[in-house]
Amino acid sequence: MAVKKATKKVVSKSAKGKGKPAPKKAVAKKPAVKKVKDPYAWLEPNKANPTRHIRYSNVSIAEAFTDKFPEMVEVTKAPARYTGLVGKRYLNWQFAVKAINEYQAESLISKGAKHVAKELDEVGILAVEAGDIED
Repeated sequence: MAVKKATKKVVSKSAKGKGKPAPKKAVAKKPAVKKVKDPYAWLEPNKANPTRHIRYSNVSIAEAFTDKFPEMVEVTKAPARYTGLVGKRYLNWQFAVKAINEYQAESLISKGAKHVAKELDEVGILAVEAGDIED
């Protein structure tokens, strides 16, 4: 009779276990860091604006300094609804931003007054003539 030799089964290190993949280790993700741009940062000159400027509510505020007023700015470009602001000068950009906000508020108030008057006219409480409400 022939005696069988005992053979040792070789198992590779990558195949530990019974065919199940190794559980993935939890990797802590680093939080995404967003760079926040300063909304009031001066932008450098470009083709559209040849001077340093700030953009606020789609309005361009450019430097217009003089010897007497070194921080003076001027509203150079604006959408059609802000045409009353174009060309106006302010002592600094903060005053220009306040003027833009005031212009926006007055516009909203006048639109609201027109809307309320129209609704009251539809209900029959108030008769509105064409020239009663100012634009």
